Amino acid sequence: MNGILNRQLALPLSFRIVNDHNNFILNNTNKIALSLIDEFANIKNFSRKYNFPVLILHGPSRSGKTHLAHIYKQITKAEFINKLSSFYLKKAKLGQSFIIDNLDKLEDLNEEFLFYFFNEILLNSGSLLITTTKPINNIRFNLQDLRSRINSCISTKIDLPDDEILYAILIKELDDKKLFLNDKACIYIIKRIKRSYKSILNFVKYLDRISLEEKKGINLKQIKDVLNIVNLEV
Repeated sequence: MNGILNRQLALPLSFRIVNDHNNFILNNTNKIALSLIDEFANIKNFSRKYNFPVLILHGPSRSGKTHLAHIYKQITKAEFINKLSSFYLKKAKLGQSFIIDNLDKLEDLNEEFLFYFFNEILLNSGSLLITTTKPINNIRFNLQDLRSRINSCISTKIDLPDDEILYAILIKELDDKKLFLNDKACIYIIKRIKRSYKSILNFVKYLDRISLEEKKGINLKQIKDVLNIVNLEV
């Protein structure tokens, strides 16, 4: 068991793995967003409470927005939209649920079409989850009707995990794999790893694989090699 494991109890942090939500790591940076996703699953109640059947999640890359979008897909069978087309407009008329991931990075965004799509969602009791890398009111929509409509929808922010969260997750994952790293090594990793949940999880997975293959204690070279691999991943 890790020597610093007992000290994690003193950290001003509360997080847990939500097993019924694709092992989502719940903590103070995303608990409001997950709560809204759970509310959003009951679209009638959500619409009554927030006026529109639309939820917007914004935050930097690797903050967990797409993970939450997949949780919503799992709950509602919502469909991801990579490019708006008449195909999805027809589906919206049937009251289906949709996800537009990274709206601000969508190529060839037709604002007028998106406005019509919005209206079909509203008229036919469908739902739409939108994720963006920046606040929705910072996205410059030229169509005023679209801008007004989309700015009226509820929006919440997800932040990147801070050092304490990454540290606690690293300790838990190492302990689950029965891997031992001392304080100095853990801090070394946290200060150099790409700031995301996925990076920490993949780091421990790859380190565990190397440990099993080489059948010896973990050394600094192995840690550096795994960090290089993880930090190159998207």
